[in-house]
Amino acid sequence: MNNIKMRTMRQMLYAPIFILLAVLGFAQNAQAQRGPASVFAEQVAERDFSVRIEALGTLEPNEVVDLTLNTADRVQSLYFDDGQRVRKGKTLLSLAQREQAALTEAAEATANEADLQLERIERLAEKNAVSKAELDEARRNVNAAKAQLRAVQSRQKDRILVAPFDGILGFRQVSVGTFVRPGDTVARLIDDSEMNLEFTVPSTFLRSLKPGTKVTARTDDLPGMNFDGEIATLDNAIDPVSRSVRVRATLPNPERILMSGMFMEIMLTADPRKSLAIPEESIQPVGPKTFVFKIDKSGEKPVAKRTEIKLGALDQGYVEVLSGLTEADTVITEGVIRVRDGSEVKIQDKSMLKPSVNAPKKGSGGMMSGTARGN
Repeated sequence: MNNIKMRTMRQMLYAPIFILLAVLGFAQNAQAQRGPASVFAEQVAERDFSVRIEALGTLEPNEVVDLTLNTADRVQSLYFDDGQRVRKGKTLLSLAQREQAALTEAAEATANEADLQLERIERLAEKNAVSKAELDEARRNVNAAKAQLRAVQSRQKDRILVAPFDGILGFRQVSVGTFVRPGDTVARLIDDSEMNLEFTVPSTFLRSLKPGTKVTARTDDLPGMNFDGEIATLDNAIDPVSRSVRVRATLPNPERILMSGMFMEIMLTADPRKSLAIPEESIQPVGPKTFVFKIDKSGEKPVAKRTEIKLGALDQGYVEVLSGLTEADTVITEGVIRVRDGSEVKIQDKSMLKPSVNAPKKGSGGMMSGTARGN
C-alpha cells in the first residue's frame, strides 16, 4: 500500500515537468515550421533636426521717450496733434519767448561791440599804438561775449521742444497757456519702425540661443498673422529663482500694425543640424537603456541583432541617433515583437501594404456605388 502511494506521489511530482518539456518541444517545432519572422525594416538616414522652443512675451517699442522741457514758463504754441506721426527735428511746442528773445538780442549786441572793439585795437597794434596787453584783453572780451551769446541762445532753444527721432506721438498732456515746469510730460513719443519682443526661456536652452537666431511670433490681437524676427541680445545673468534667462528679439514693423504692450506667442528654432535618424517605432527601451534590432547581413541569411543606442531629439516620428548606428545600418521598424537577438528574419517590402490599383471597389448591400438618381 505504501509503495502504491509512493509511485502516485512521484507521478504527481514529475507530471508538470513532462508537460513543460512537451510544451517547449511543441513551441520549437512550431517555430521551425513557421520559419523566419517577417518584418519591415528601414535604413538609417540623415534628417534635419533642431531645438524648438516656445515662449510668451510682450512687445516694447524700439525707442520710447516722455517729452519734457527743462525750463518753466507758459506754453505759447503747439504744433502737433494726438497720435500724429512726426519726423526727427520737427518743432512740437514753444514757450513764451519775449523775455528770452530780448536777452538774446542784448547778448548779440554785446558780441558785435566786442568784435568792433577788437578790430580797432588790432589796427592800432599794427602801428604799435597800443600795448600787447590791451590787444589780449580785447580778444578775451570777444571770446567772453560770444560764450555769453551761445549760453543765451541755448536757453532760448530749451524753450522749443523738437522730436528727437521719427515716431508716433501719444496723447498731449498740455494746452496753449499751460504753465509747465521742468520734467512735466508734454507727450510720449514712440519709435515703432521695429518692435522689441522680450521673453524668458529656461537656462537649459542657453547654449542653443545666440544673436541672429530666427524667431516667429503671433498674437491673438492680429489673428492669422505671423511676424518674423531674430534674437538681438541675451541677458547677462540667469534668474536664480526661475532658472531662466531673458531674451530680446526684434520684429520689423513696416506696416506699423504691431503695438507696444501686445502679448505674443513666440516659436523659435535653434541649433539646426543634420543627424542620423530612425523611426520612433523601432525603439525598444529596457530600463534606462535603449535598444534596436538591426539587420545583420554578414551571414548566409539576415538575422536580427540587438544593439544599444543613444538617442537625441524627436521630430515628426523620427528620433535622432547620437551613437550605436551608422548610415549603412538597417533597423527593424515593425515586427520587433516576433524576433529575438540572433533570430533569422525575412524583410518584407512595405509596398505590399499599399492598396492595389486594380482592386475592385466594394459596394454596399450589392448596390452599385455612385450618385443616385431619382425616377
